[in-house]
Amino acid sequence: MSLSVRLFALGAVIALVAVVAATWATVRATTVAVHEEQQESLHADAQTYDALVGYAATHRSWTGAEALVARLARQHDGPVTVTDTTGRVLVGDTHDTFDPTQARARIDPLDVDTTLLAPLEVDQAPQDAGPVPGTAFLVAPTLALDSRVSTLSGPGAVTAFRGIGPAVDACLARTGLGPTSLVTRDLSVFVSYPDHHRRVARCLDESLRAAFTPYVAPPALVFVSGEGSRAEVFWDLSGHNQRRILLLAGGVLLVTLLLSALLAATIVVPLRRLSAAALRAADGDLTARVPEGRRDELGRVARAFNRMAERRQQLEDARRQMVSDVSHELRTPLANVRGWVEAARDGVVEPDQELVASLLEESLHLQRLVDDLHDLALGDAGELRLDPQPVELRVFLEQVAASFRAAAQRAGLGVEVDCPPTARLVADPVRLRQAVTNLVANALRHTPSGGRVTLRGADGTVTVEDTGEGIPAADLPHVFDRFRRVDPSRSRATGGSGLGLAIVRQLVEAHGGTASASSEVGRGTAVVLAFPTGPTQPAATPGRPGTGRPASWRTSGRSS
Repeated sequence: MSLSVRLFALGAVIALVAVVAATWATVRATTVAVHEEQQESLHADAQTYDALVGYAATHRSWTGAEALVARLARQHDGPVTVTDTTGRVLVGDTHDTFDPTQARARIDPLDVDTTLLAPLEVDQAPQDAGPVPGTAFLVAPTLALDSRVSTLSGPGAVTAFRGIGPAVDACLARTGLGPTSLVTRDLSVFVSYPDHHRRVARCLDESLRAAFTPYVAPPALVFVSGEGSRAEVFWDLSGHNQRRILLLAGGVLLVTLLLSALLAATIVVPLRRLSAAALRAADGDLTARVPEGRRDELGRVARAFNRMAERRQQLEDARRQMVSDVSHELRTPLANVRGWVEAARDGVVEPDQELVASLLEESLHLQRLVDDLHDLALGDAGELRLDPQPVELRVFLEQVAASFRAAAQRAGLGVEVDCPPTARLVADPVRLRQAVTNLVANALRHTPSGGRVTLRGADGTVTVEDTGEGIPAADLPHVFDRFRRVDPSRSRATGGSGLGLAIVRQLVEAHGGTASASSEVGRGTAVVLAFPTGPTQPAATPGRPGTGRPASWRTSGRSS
């Protein structure tokens, strides 16, 4: 499975779990909150409705209901207004006209809304009980009379109860039906026929309303909290809104998945480019690179890869150049040796002392070149052996200068030493002499007649200065590179192998020091070797046994 698929799958699982959990928690919490709020609201509405219905059932008008309405307003923490069926205010603090269609409830004790009274478990009118023994059938009214209406007392109420039966019979007679046989205490009637009970119920409703209307308050409308309608829930849990919740959750999940895919792409695409470049590099393509535009971890990896690829290309170019230079350096002395040996074999020349000296010179040059390459190889492998010791610089530099004075005088040059007697440093004397000797030989080679070379010493530093031709600024950063020459056309005889300064830098760095050069064209060059001067001095570098050859065997030409 690819990384992009795994990243996308991980993001999808996280998003799915988060969305499902959030949706479930939201729906659950909303369900509980809405249910509790609805229960409280229904109970408050039921109490208000029951109080107003009770007042209407026991009073013939709404006059005197101000105290009750004020108490209900305090319970609702807002105004409560009672109007007639046209919206005209009967009881309340305002005289505005209300829209009857926006009323909270209709107050009619002769037709109670049993749904509003359900939280209070009020009595309801009995329903049709079906047939009873014999041939009588019980028919109940469709009106839901308030229980306080059916318990009215007083002379007028007794007359009203007694007139219900005759009124029902008269209504039934007009519709062609037979009379009732009995009016029960719950205001139901018995009839002898098994059908047409709806007509009987309508006649019973008309008779009940006609009988009790004079004893109850007229129907009215109630408005709560000054609102023209019942407060609606913006987001209930109906089937429609549940679908909306699912659609919203699905939308959130889709957006999250798209973002996960985008995130996976931003990570995987650079990795794919890096992988492709790495495969190309593994197949030998030294030009493989990746874009570096990002500033995050992937960008840093890309930049590191490009630097590594550039370094690899530089090393490969240096290796090829080194092979070319070494083959070039070996070709001339080997050709000379071979030519003279073949000439002596064929009797063209006599093998006299002059010929032997010439062959020995060429052999020594080959030996110096091989030794230089060997030292560089040891340094590259970290196997250059060192034996650090305290060195008195004044004595050391005088010895080096003395070894070059004869050759310098023949060339018309001077070799001087400028070092206080107390100057010291800790280094391997053999390797230090090898490095300084290379620098002095290099300086003498590039200083014209009449010039001078100065060896300066101080605690921890050795400086070799000359008054020679100098090095151009463009070439100065590369003077310590291998086989580097300021003038590429310079011959081996005048330019050396090009390894001298490279060996100097490697020897100094093996001691934990640094080598630096400064120069001005026409004024001369100064090379400074700086060695550590702290309490901890460099230990001998592990390597092959042996203490090295004398420095006089290892002089080499200037690499610049």
